[in-house]
Amino acid sequence: MNVRKLVLGLLDAAVKIAFVIIVIMLISRYSKLAYEYGYHIFNQVPVSSGTGRTVTVTIASGDSANTIADKLASVGLITDKNLFKLQEKFSDYHGLEAPGTYELSTSMTPEEMLQIMAAGATTNSEGSSQSESGTEDSVEETVEPQPEVQEETNGG
Repeated sequence: MNVRKLVLGLLDAAVKIAFVIIVIMLISRYSKLAYEYGYHIFNQVPVSSGTGRTVTVTIASGDSANTIADKLASVGLITDKNLFKLQEKFSDYHGLEAPGTYELSTSMTPEEMLQIMAAGATTNSEGSSQSESGTEDSVEETVEPQPEVQEETNGG
């Protein structure tokens, strides 16, 4: 009877140790994954560097971030659909994607793609903006006048 208690005690201890090791491994793995996602949400990188490859993408009315992520991943503009959905959720353009046809590049970050889709306009290679009707919009840059600052000098 005493040997049986000893064996059951050792078995109980071994199961508890195995459980603790598995929990530590899972916490380690998923904390690394969470860090990677958190890092890449705000430190976005394009799929390719340089000029990249231009792809035409059509966003239909009512397309969700999930549908847009599927479309962008299928043509190689993004590498991780789940990451893109998080980037869209935390961006300034959350829910502002307009239906239309867009020319996007693999050298763009997800934020740049979202900005273009939220503006509802395509951008051509010269950098001028075209509305969906095909006419060029003139883009003016407004410069606010800066107040003059006078420096006082003390003779000393």
